[in-house]
Amino acid sequence: MEKMFSKLKKAYRCNSPKEAHQVIKELFGSIAPLPFWLSSVTRIQSAVFDTSPDYKTLFPDCIFYQGQLFLKLIYASHQLQDFPPISARLLTWNQIIESRDKEFQTEPECDRCIFNVIDYAPKQLSHDEILDPSLVIRKFFKRRKLKDWVNRWNSFREMATYSFSAVEGDELEFLKDFTYFLKLTEACYLIHSRYSPIQTN
Repeated sequence: MEKMFSKLKKAYRCNSPKEAHQVIKELFGSIAPLPFWLSSVTRIQSAVFDTSPDYKTLFPDCIFYQGQLFLKLIYASHQLQDFPPISARLLTWNQIIESRDKEFQTEPECDRCIFNVIDYAPKQLSHDEILDPSLVIRKFFKRRKLKDWVNRWNSFREMATYSFSAVEGDELEFLKDFTYFLKLTEACYLIHSRYSPIQTN
């Protein structure tokens, strides 16, 4: 199992913020939108805690494919720690929703209805963290180093395959780490929506 959930250090390492933005554009743009990635983290979390996880929804995509791609986000986030906060009075949907997701309509019948914006709005981040998502990423790497987070995520993916719960006695610590992963996902999305140097089509 250890070989199956490899770290892929060289393949996934980002050497600059621009490379990190390219990774995030690929993950949130080409592959799937933000709610999909939050859902994937949550499904793995549920499987880690569950004594009888639903393997039909976990294998192979969630644990192996999506779980492996999530490592890209962890590596990319390491390059996103130094972006400036914005003022609360300047906060608009343009600073919350990535440009490709901004074209919402006001009619409820429309698939791009403005009411669906809620799917893309941060749910894990505090007010201050929404204004300064790089703060979230600095807290993330203050809690654990990059290598340790990669190992932690791979451990969670492996635990999600167990037919029993592996968290007994450590529930609070596990919940904290999954919350950090969810916050990291939203923080990366916000930084990308505000500061990406990559032109969107």
